[in-house]
Amino acid sequence: MYSRDLGKVSVVAKGARTLKSSFGAALEPLGYIRCTIYHGRNKDLHTLSAAETLVTRRRLGGSLDLLRAGLLMCDTLVRTQALEQPDKNVFELLARSLEQLEVVDEPSAYSISLSMRLSLAEIMGFGLPSSPAPEGAAVRVGISDGVARRDGEEGLRLSHTVYTQVLTALNGGTSVISEQEQMELEGFVSLYFSHHLDKRITSNAFNALR
Repeated sequence: MYSRDLGKVSVVAKGARTLKSSFGAALEPLGYIRCTIYHGRNKDLHTLSAAETLVTRRRLGGSLDLLRAGLLMCDTLVRTQALEQPDKNVFELLARSLEQLEVVDEPSAYSISLSMRLSLAEIMGFGLPSSPAPEGAAVRVGISDGVARRDGEEGLRLSHTVYTQVLTALNGGTSVISEQEQMELEGFVSLYFSHHLDKRITSNAFNALR
């Protein structure tokens, strides 16, 4: 779970799978809930004693595109955030992005997840600058500074079209991104996050739900 007050936290919900469970649908993936946690001192796993749904997300569970976009965002949070290190800006970014998924057209869902993850990089201190794309069929993006350079120079290679999608996402816009372009973007995001966090950050949700 990612909590406003605790950040990323691991919990056990005893009896959640039984027919008489009081949790109901509150523990569905991507849910926005209010909960009570018994926080054990010096423990990494805490007990969830109560949970109620605050926002019902009717569309997310019924669309593979929307579900994948939401899980991509959550997967990145799980892999980049330390346990019990709350960040109000991160929490609000996730909540706002999931709200957007409830109203966006399904073909544009991936662009919401891309925008959220680029914004997360900004919060964490290694955001991409909105460098204009140099002329040419491809762009090189510096892995350390995120600056766009001409093809042939040092950096991660992106097609001109895909880099334009990055700029759109950086500015909070939405767009329809093809499956091939998504694969190119996932490789770029994975390498960029991995470099700055000094550990491998992969997009498991993207590969699992393709």
